[in-house]
Order: sequence, then structure tokens, then C-alpha cells
Amino acid sequence: MMAKIIIKLGTKAVFDVVNGKVKRDVLLSLARGVSKLLARGDEIIIVSSGVVGCGKEVLCKEDGLGLKQAQAAIGQIKLMEEYTSAFETESLYVAQFLLNVDDLNSERLENIQEAYRHLGREVIPIVNENDVTAISELSFGDNDNLAMELLLKFDFDVLLILTEKGVLVRGSEPVLVSSNFSVEDYDNLSDEDSYGFGGLKSKLLVAKRVVENGKDIFIGKAGDDVLDILDGKAVATRFAKV
Repeated sequence: MMAKIIIKLGTKAVFDVVNGKVKRDVLLSLARGVSKLLARGDEIIIVSSGVVGCGKEVLCKEDGLGLKQAQAAIGQIKLMEEYTSAFETESLYVAQFLLNVDDLNSERLENIQEAYRHLGREVIPIVNENDVTAISELSFGDNDNLAMELLLKFDFDVLLILTEKGVLVRGSEPVLVSSNFSVEDYDNLSDEDSYGFGGLKSKLLVAKRVVENGKDIFIGKAGDDVLDILDGKAVATRFAKV
């Protein structure tokens, strides 16, 4: 059955913080998977972190929010170049959507939706928060929340969160289906470091709200075939109502 799917990639899913470079193999795998999803009639929006990490290649220092916004401004271009290159291998184009909280809670939402409708099936939106203009009061906080808000405002069906670690674990065993939304229900997983904003707590809060709204949500491993994750052929965590 055809589905409308939002795929969100965390910072460490996209960016190798040890070697300071984008994980091109992950983006190529994503492009192949998206191509297969499109072939079966699905709609896809991608929400991607990683821009601050990309910007740190140029501005490698620590100096608060202003510097992080400058790093994001540099990194947006570098990351989009990587997405463009990866998706061209599948004869697909990408488009950049930079959004703030008030964009999805105002009359601007209709304009955003109209722009999306005009892209066509061969153009995949790559969405990120507009870090350069965002302030704390007008911030999603992290891209997990941005992906959730898009899911609800665009009335999509499925949220797939891709992380570096993938499936959640309890008692050293993978959790394939869960209705637990507290970090204490899982083995200790570290939050994103200075390269990102989100963490397990954020993902579980998002998962709870998603299932409460009758939508599906998965947490899988970046680099795995997204079609296999959604079809239950790759190890991932799917959240369900109690």
C-alpha cells in the first residue's frame, strides 16, 4: 500500500564526527532506498541534520550560539552538495526547505505545502531548521520535533528516524515493537554531543505524540535499506499504542 513517509536523519547518521566528513555511503544507500519507495508509489520528505558538523570543517572552534549559526550557514551548502551528488545517482533531484516554528503555525504553511505539491515525484525535499534566523523561542529544538511537526501538518503516514545506533535495546536485546516512551525503558544510550541537538529522550517524546495521532514511527539504522526497515526485513524499533 502506498504511504507518505518522512525520513529523518540525525547528525551522527549523516556526519562522521571522528573524521570530520559526511557519510557518503549512507546518503547513497538512502538515495537507492528512496528510489525504490518512489517506484512503489510512496511520497517522501527528508529531514536532515548534519549542517553544523559540515560547517565545523571551516569554522572549527567553540563560541556559543552565534558561531553554531555561522557553522550551520556554511554547512547547509556543503550538505546539500552531498545530497545532490548522492541522489543524482538515482536520477533524482533535491530541493532545500529551511523552516522555523512559526512557518508551520501561520498562513505560510499553505505556501510551503503548495511549493511541495509543485516539486513533482523526481524532486525530494531536504528539510532543516533555519538555524541562522531561529531563536530559542521560535525553535523546534531539534530535527526530531521538526520531522514530527511536518508529519502532522502535512498529514503524512509514517515517520522513520535513522540514527547511527539504530534499533533500541533493552536488556541487551533489540526491541522490535515498543509502547514504552521513557529512557529508563532502554539501555543507556548517549545523547547527541556538540555536533547535534537531539537524543533518545527527544525521540521517545516524539514517538509518543506520533502514535497518539494514529501515525506509525520507526527508529532504524542509517545505511540500512529504508524499504527493508519499513517492511520489517531489517532490524528496527516500531512504536505502537498501548
